[in-house]
Amino acid sequence: MLKDSIWRWSLVICLTALIHVGADTRAKAKTANEFYQGLSAYNVGKYEVAALIWSRLAEKGSAKAQSGLGTLYYTGSGVTKDFDRARKLFIAAAQKNIPQAQMFLSLMYRRGDGVRQSYLISYMWCDIAISAGHEGATYVIQDIAEHLDGEEVLEAQRLSAEWRNINLK
Repeated sequence: MLKDSIWRWSLVICLTALIHVGADTRAKAKTANEFYQGLSAYNVGKYEVAALIWSRLAEKGSAKAQSGLGTLYYTGSGVTKDFDRARKLFIAAAQKNIPQAQMFLSLMYRRGDGVRQSYLISYMWCDIAISAGHEGATYVIQDIAEHLDGEEVLEAQRLSAEWRNINLK
């Protein structure tokens, strides 16, 4: 009798967990679908539509939407150009290991767009993007390194390692 009771409770717990996992999976699928609707709008030049979709998702914490919306604010596509807002969105996405956001941060620091221009910080973000799997970053980092001496490259690498240790646990 006790064995049957334990088995039933185990079954209830497993089914409850599956229901929650299923709901979570459906929510993630819906978010992914909405993100790609925004991406489709972006790809055909409907930036305002992409901004609306990605804004809703970014508020819910979607890293890809944060990065996409950051791109819109960085370029001024469909929204008013706003480097500060773009940087904040890119940082939020970068903390979730989105390499495109990390590369945009590298670009912002390389060019001085809304931030104090710094090849050292640009190198740091590019190095972080490389570790996140951004293939093109390996070529960009070489160009950035031409503006730094050996000590500065080592410092940028130290900073990127420190950032990863803090933010990508």
